[in-house]
Amino acid sequence: MSKIQYHKYPEHRTIEDSSRLSPHIIPPNFAIPANNQSPVVNNRLNSKVRKKGFTVLEVLVALSILVLTLMALYQSFSTSIFVLSSTTNLWKAMSHAQNELLKTERATKAPPVSLSQGEFELEHAMNGFTWKKHISDTTPLPGIMVRQVNYQLLWNEGKNTYTYDADIYVKRE
Repeated sequence: MSKIQYHKYPEHRTIEDSSRLSPHIIPPNFAIPANNQSPVVNNRLNSKVRKKGFTVLEVLVALSILVLTLMALYQSFSTSIFVLSSTTNLWKAMSHAQNELLKTERATKAPPVSLSQGEFELEHAMNGFTWKKHISDTTPLPGIMVRQVNYQLLWNEGKNTYTYDADIYVKRE
């Protein structure tokens, strides 16, 4: 007498074991598939194999997710480019203004009171910027007179105009 082996899942029993347990379920002239699976399981596997490709709904959902992701990346990229450009222009303005004020600070003679402005030449590194230099006498405390040198740079980015101001105070003659 052969032993019946019980497995965790009933579909893993052999056909012979199943016929001993319930002889009325499987008719004696029934064709047994080669892989010892029931025809119901075999039909389900075949139906999944026959299905190829994606449904229209799956494609639409995937495309909408892709479009949303690309829009977010584009927005992030364009913002990064704008910030980089603004930072570069601000850095150039700060560097140039500090160099100009350093020349005034190291001069042996105080600059005269004046107001001047202009634009940089095409081949200059600061092309696209305009500058204003305002030199005036001021009294920060009673009895103390100093000369204030204000250097201002202006530049356009899109529809906005940006400025950078820097001041230095030097001793009057």
